[in-house]
Amino acid sequence: MNFYQKGQLPAYPYRMETGEFVFCRQGEGSLYINQQRFTLSMGSVILVFPDQIVLYADVSNDIELTTFSFSRQFRHEIFYSLPSDKVSFLREHNYSLFEEKAWNGILNYLAILEQKCAESSNVYQRELIVYCCRMLFYEICNQTEHLYRQSQANHLRWRIKDQFIALVIQSFREERSVDYYADKLCITPRHLSKTIRQTIGCTAKEWIGDYVILEIKVILNSTAYSIQEIANQLNFPDQSYLGRYFKHHTGVSPTTYREMNRLEASPTK
Repeated sequence: MNFYQKGQLPAYPYRMETGEFVFCRQGEGSLYINQQRFTLSMGSVILVFPDQIVLYADVSNDIELTTFSFSRQFRHEIFYSLPSDKVSFLREHNYSLFEEKAWNGILNYLAILEQKCAESSNVYQRELIVYCCRMLFYEICNQTEHLYRQSQANHLRWRIKDQFIALVIQSFREERSVDYYADKLCITPRHLSKTIRQTIGCTAKEWIGDYVILEIKVILNSTAYSIQEIANQLNFPDQSYLGRYFKHHTGVSPTTYREMNRLEASPTK
């Protein structure tokens, strides 16, 4: 388990290698997961899955987060005996917000989990941690389902939004046109863009472009790939085209962005 305050949170997007539960103890801010914004406030719990792109933004000075990270193997141990529909549901609806009484119960689980993580001499340590995580999972899933039922009136448009995002994440390297994704969803491009604007606040074209830029930023921050290599990975015609595309969206070239982030990160090394 880890405890974070404002100065300890990364200021740039990064890809999760492990899964992670994020518990907000106090303060406020935003957590973006694959470009979807989730509100951080006391009582909020967010589940992040491996390979998702994460960015913390606009966090208050008093922010306090507790996170519990788990590897792919440990995730399997936590989830393998749980109903598959519950796991799938929480992947799509991974945000919960607890009121005071229920939140105190979550904090009790966290205290037990922290205690068991520290008991390295306990021969059943791993099993105890797994069962505690499963109890947390059911508590979180129960609250998430409750919040979901309250928003059933908008179920169809949110389902389209979820399907659109999943398709973009799967195919953005090859396909970046709204027409392609509308055709996959069997709706018109106009209806798709209207639905995305209603649910997310931008057009489908803007969301696709922003996600491509987010992917490029992650690669620039976390690898030493050349601009040409990145262009090849994302199926741009050449590095010049990628450079123009990136600068159009961000105002700076990929090389300048990479250097700026190296300068910002260097004092903490």
